[in-house]
Amino acid sequence: MRGTSRREFLKLTAGAGATLAITSATGAFGQESSPADAEKYGISMANLPYEEGALAPYISERTIKLHYFKHHQGYFNLLRAWIKDHPEYQKQTVEELIRVNKGGIFLDESVFDVAVLLYNHNCYWPSLTPGGGGAPKGTIGSMIDASFGSYAAFRKAFIAESTRLGIGWVWLVADGNKVKVYRSEYQDTPLLKGYQPLLAVDMWEHAYYLDYQNDRQQYVEAVLDHLLNWGQAEKMLGAAATR
Repeated sequence: MRGTSRREFLKLTAGAGATLAITSATGAFGQESSPADAEKYGISMANLPYEEGALAPYISERTIKLHYFKHHQGYFNLLRAWIKDHPEYQKQTVEELIRVNKGGIFLDESVFDVAVLLYNHNCYWPSLTPGGGGAPKGTIGSMIDASFGSYAAFRKAFIAESTRLGIGWVWLVADGNKVKVYRSEYQDTPLLKGYQPLLAVDMWEHAYYLDYQNDRQQYVEAVLDHLLNWGQAEKMLGAAATR
């Protein structure tokens, strides 16, 4: 992948998603099932934490299958293929690959972009849950009230960031003792800004187009009102506190 331009990279990742075949060698959610392989490589692909149709009617089974088994799996396969030729990175997690390359000096740009896409997708799936959404309680609810004034104000800010022009992700992140809405463009991620990611919503078209066509706001409102996993946000806050 060395010397790959951004345009060539986008074609490469799109092609990987379009042509990837899931075979009997993969696990239940498309993840490699070989224990030896899991031990050999530090990078991982998050398991889908619910059945493929569990988020319907807000996100269809068809969208989940395309998004997880084609796009997400494609990024994992691309990065793993590169690591096979670069054994010095075999024991590093995807987070470590991103952090070590913060200055953009170690990894080829296209490899770094794939690492970010894999990491962001790993954050996306556990950010959703059947029966989720709505105003949270607990610590995260108190932090949202303190940082935004109310859940309604947070919801408005999240939708505003989600409907801006461009492709990317919208996150709820912790910044010290406050939380904020952060929009990452293309191959950006909160890790590069020193924020603690709590929840991620994928705003690339493959996340919603089959269900909502070009109505991005309807998609993000459905996520906020019915799918956002506040338990995951509390879990990530707890993990950050123990570091």
